[in-house]
Formats: sequence, C-alpha cells, structure tokens
Amino acid sequence: MAFANKLTKIRKSRNLTQQELAQKVGIGISQMRRYEKGSSSPTLEVIKNLSITLGVSTDELIFDTNERVAASKILDKDLLRQFETVSSLTPHDLEAVKTVLESIILKNKIEEILPGKGKKQSWEEEMREVQKKFRKKASKYSEQEIEDIVNEAVTEVRAEEESRKGEESVGA
Repeated sequence: MAFANKLTKIRKSRNLTQQELAQKVGIGISQMRRYEKGSSSPTLEVIKNLSITLGVSTDELIFDTNERVAASKILDKDLLRQFETVSSLTPHDLEAVKTVLESIILKNKIEEILPGKGKKQSWEEEMREVQKKFRKKASKYSEQEIEDIVNEAVTEVRAEEESRKGEESVGA
C-alpha cells in the first residue's frame, strides 16, 4: 500500500481530520492534502512527527508488512506479530510491556556477565524477581493492575510451555 493510502487510512482510524492532523504535526493543511494525494513526500522530520502523533511506528507508515525492518530481524513470527500488536496498545499498557521486557533483558544481561554465579533460580523465583522489578518501575499502576498483568503473562508462558511439550511428545 502506498504511503499516501496508509497515511489516510491511519488518520481516519484515529478519527482525525486532515486539518487536525496537520495542526498536531505542525504542517499546513495544503501540505497534508498533498501527502494524502501522493503528490508530495514528507521529510524525515514530518514522518517522525506523523508517527508520534498517530501512535504508529515509522515502519508502519513507510513499509508494507512484508518489508518492515523488524520483520527482517525478528525471525520468530509469533514474536513479530506480538511486537506489531504492541503499537496499538494504550500508552499505559505499552509502558507495562516495556517494563516487563526491560526486566527480562536486564536479567539475561546479568546472567551473561555472571554465568554460573550463585544457584540457578527456579522459574517461579525468576518471575518473582521480575515482578519485584516491575513493581518498582510501575508506580503508576495499582496493585491489582500489576497482579493482573503478571498473571496474564504467567498464563501465556505456561500455555506456550504446555503447547511445546505437546508438540515434542507428538514428534517423539
């Protein structure tokens, strides 16, 4: 799909008029019309501002699904689908996803630096550690919201583990 069509589709999905989007991005209405007609191409700065204002990645504005940069780097298709879905989350939920990911990445970096140090934690202990880090960074969330997010993540991980075990036993 051409940039002009994507821009129009995303703008309309956000219930914005051309005038409203132009004002939020800091460009004139006539320039916005040219972008949506395809008779003009925005600068990188305008693309960045459009992306921020519309709450989508620049990849979504510029590339077709099979051309996206993330698609070429993330080989796990389920993970790619999940990352693409993240862009449509509320800012509140997006911050929760970032915090959980950051905690897991930090844990793995520490394990890389200190391999074999201390005893290996069980999965439950690791999740408690991640949850503790998450609680520190998620001060905007209520205890119930944090508990719901963690429980949902645990349920998903366990379901994936069960699915993998089932596939392994079928293949054995």
